[in-house]
Amino acid sequence: MPISPAFADDDLDKDGVDDSIDACPNLKEDYEGTIDGCPSNFVPWYDEDFDGIEDHLDQCPTLKERYNQFQDEDGCPDLSPSGGPGGLPDSDGDGFTDIVDNCPNQPETFNGVLDTDGCPDDFGKGDRDRDGVPDAADKCPLSAETYNRFQDLDGCPDSVSDSTFIDTDNDGLQDKVDLCPTEPEVYNGYRDTDGCPDVLLDTSFNDKDGDGIADRFDTCPNQPETFNRFADYDGCPDSAPSFDGTLN
Repeated sequence: MPISPAFADDDLDKDGVDDSIDACPNLKEDYEGTIDGCPSNFVPWYDEDFDGIEDHLDQCPTLKERYNQFQDEDGCPDLSPSGGPGGLPDSDGDGFTDIVDNCPNQPETFNGVLDTDGCPDDFGKGDRDRDGVPDAADKCPLSAETYNRFQDLDGCPDSVSDSTFIDTDNDGLQDKVDLCPTEPEVYNGYRDTDGCPDVLLDTSFNDKDGDGIADRFDTCPNQPETFNRFADYDGCPDSAPSFDGTLN
C-alpha cells in the first residue's frame, strides 16, 4: 500500500512512498501497476547503478547515490556534512546511521558487494575466492559468486532456472530486461546490465563521441547518442516521436 504524503517523513520525490521502501526515491510513482515507488515506464537498464536516478541524470552513473539528504539528486555517493538521514548520527558519513551500521566508524565501500551492511568490504582477508563474501558466510568459499541479483549473498556461482525468472541465455538477467536474451552478458565492467556480450579491447574500442557505443557500431560516430529510450543503440542524437495517446 502506498503511504500518504501527509504521513511520509522522508519522501524525496514527494510521491507518497516513503524513501525507506521506495525503489526509485528520485522518480515519482505514477500509481499504475505495482506500487514500488517507480513510474510504470521505468526501465532499470537505464540506471546502471540501480540507485533510482537514470543514467542521463546521474553524475555518477556507476556509483550508487547515498540517500542522506545531501545532494541526493546528483546520483553520487557523497558524504553529508550534517550527519546521517533525518539528522541521526552517522559517524563515518557513509549514509548509514550508526544504529543500523555494522561498522559505524568505517565507511561502506559502494562496490556492488554487500553495500547495505555499512562496512568496507575487504576482498582479500578471509575471502579465498575474492568475491566479497567472507569465507565464514560463503557457502562456496573457493568459487566466486555470480552477481546476477539471484541469491547474491550465498557466495556461490549460481544460475537462474526458476520458471518465474525466464532467462534464456542464463546470464542472470531476465529476458524481459535483457537486450540480448539469447546471447549471455559478458561481465567485464562495461554495460553489464544490458545483457549483451560486449567485449572491450584496449586497442580496438574507439569511441570518438564518448557515448559508450564503439565507433564501428556507431551510425553517428562524431555525435553522441541521446539516451531517450528511442533507437538508443544506433549512436545518433535522435528525438523520440511524440505519443498522441493512441495505441496501434
